[in-house]
Amino acid sequence: MQIGNSCSKLPFGARLHVRTCLRWINPADLAGVGSIELQDSMPKATKDSPDWHKQATADELSINGLYIHGSGISPARITLFTRDIYRGIPKLYWLTPVTTLSFARTLAHEVGHHLIAERGYVFTVGEKTHLPEYEEEMAHRYSSSVLKRMRQRCYYRLAHRAMRDLALTHYMLGVHEWNAGRYRKAAEDWYKAFHLDSDRQDAIDWYLRARQRLVGDVHDMSECRGSFLRRSSNSH
Repeated sequence: MQIGNSCSKLPFGARLHVRTCLRWINPADLAGVGSIELQDSMPKATKDSPDWHKQATADELSINGLYIHGSGISPARITLFTRDIYRGIPKLYWLTPVTTLSFARTLAHEVGHHLIAERGYVFTVGEKTHLPEYEEEMAHRYSSSVLKRMRQRCYYRLAHRAMRDLALTHYMLGVHEWNAGRYRKAAEDWYKAFHLDSDRQDAIDWYLRARQRLVGDVHDMSECRGSFLRRSSNSH
């Protein structure tokens, strides 16, 4: 698999993390993917961008990866955005399995999109993938299945625990920033907490409260919370 690089400064070890992830993905599932491209981040949305891209830019959400369909003259490709994949991970962890898991979560998610594009399903024929939210859910399940297999190794189980600990650290930093009235920093820390541990529902709620203080136009928290969950699958 060709791994290209368009980053202004590629983090040391990033290619190795991708190659390690590829060993955990069935080669048959990658058939038709011509390359994986590493980029700094997804460009900011313009007036012609799709709604999810505009919203992600407005809310400063992470877009970790992107699947680009193949055409008659070029194969499909996957783009990984390193700044978002590394978001919330201290440099001390950059050469550890923690970062490998972060890459694997996104790469496998995009492979799930590829399977749907190629054959119309991820695991079994007849899966509901015709709506965007259904496709996102099945891509998420494919990613989860890869991560589950990886965590059968003790060092990935330890890395998973380390990610949860990092998420807790960011959550507590968010509390500190909130109490100091620094709502933008609080929102960033709480988003990092959710980014590292998607089970942290409390981080979602407090992120939205911080955004409310910043923007001042979020009136229905329950509605905003659901929107945030839909937009924060990390990949597209």
